[in-house]
Amino acid sequence: MLRVEEHKSPQHNLSCEKFLNPQRLYLPLSQHTGRPSQACVKPQDIAECAQVIALEDGHISARLHAPKKIKIISIDDWYHPILKKAKCIIAEPIETEEHKFIPREKIGAIGKEALLQIIRDSGIVGMGGAAFPTHVKLRPPKKIETLIINGCECEPYLASDYRLMVEKLDEIFKGIEIICKIIEPREVIFVVEDNKTEARKKLHLAFSLKKYKLPNFSLEILKTAYPQGGEKQLIYSTKKSKVPSGGLPLDVGCIVHNVATCFAIYEAVYFDKPLIERLVTFAGDALVSPKNVWVKIGTPLNELFDKGVLQFKTEPKKIICGGPMMGIALDNLNYPVLKGTGGFLFLSKDYLLGEEGPCIRCGSCVRECPMSLMPTLIDLASRNENWEQALIYGSADCIECGICSYVCPTNRRLVQSIKQAKIKTLK
Repeated sequence: MLRVEEHKSPQHNLSCEKFLNPQRLYLPLSQHTGRPSQACVKPQDIAECAQVIALEDGHISARLHAPKKIKIISIDDWYHPILKKAKCIIAEPIETEEHKFIPREKIGAIGKEALLQIIRDSGIVGMGGAAFPTHVKLRPPKKIETLIINGCECEPYLASDYRLMVEKLDEIFKGIEIICKIIEPREVIFVVEDNKTEARKKLHLAFSLKKYKLPNFSLEILKTAYPQGGEKQLIYSTKKSKVPSGGLPLDVGCIVHNVATCFAIYEAVYFDKPLIERLVTFAGDALVSPKNVWVKIGTPLNELFDKGVLQFKTEPKKIICGGPMMGIALDNLNYPVLKGTGGFLFLSKDYLLGEEGPCIRCGSCVRECPMSLMPTLIDLASRNENWEQALIYGSADCIECGICSYVCPTNRRLVQSIKQAKIKTLK
């Protein structure tokens, strides 16, 4: 793993703000790993806040809910941060007042299957970026020995998970208790990097008080490095177990959940609140004030600027959904916040890699690859469109962290080339 220059200030130490009253909502049906959800509303329909507006389609899929009381304007193609364009429910909020969710009674009496059903009904997906439907992940085909809670947030600009740990740690732990009731792990390991100062203090206090009902609970403080927050990296750092090539964490008896996902589970079970809003980092040197903001799922970027929540200090040359290492470049401000969106960056420079040169066999990409792959060989196979050879060299195991491109002295577009090979071989 690699030490990457951080740009987490000032957003790391600022209390969260809220913007929960957008004038339009753009809700893509594809916001998760798996098949897109299927709309169950039509234009001109009125949907109440938290009402299901799209149902899951198949086993690996997730529901979508109205973030506010809305009128459906249309169901049409719209900008999508990952797919560029995708089918989307376009809606207009009717009320500005926030819906009040009533606490659910007798939480402790709810059984495993009922908890799973609540999580499924709430449309929760992994909020660390992968957006895998959580109800599927919580029903593993093998016994889970170790539950790992991911609080690393290793992308250089993002701070939403950190602020969530600082401001909502008790709620996160209640979400972890729910997960433990469902999967009954032998141990729970909460992992944060050593740059999470205030969160570390609160976690140490929670650990010492033994306030929460968690089996064999331990706290791991890891050195700040990238990509420390990857599932396989966390498992190796904490358990010294390697997930086999082509395998999953459950193959070594582990399951990893992001802190934001734990918080969403808490809200679903304690308040019957589906995943309709999330905390997002807005950062970069093109902004007057980088910050973390609670926003409704489906809020378009342009509204945050139109309403003065965000302001440009200078015209951005680069807009990125996510972090600079694994994020995706955007070409305008019409893109909406998705369930898996942790942040947006607005950069004053284009930060292009420069002209691409030939591979000089320096070995930097091989030495730094966190998955112990040989990016040069996969890249060569990909450029020759030898997809099967790329697969043999391990293209499917690439986590697309971007380190190979980052360290390449001749600006080889290695991660893009490897990603192309993955697309071709995993269809």
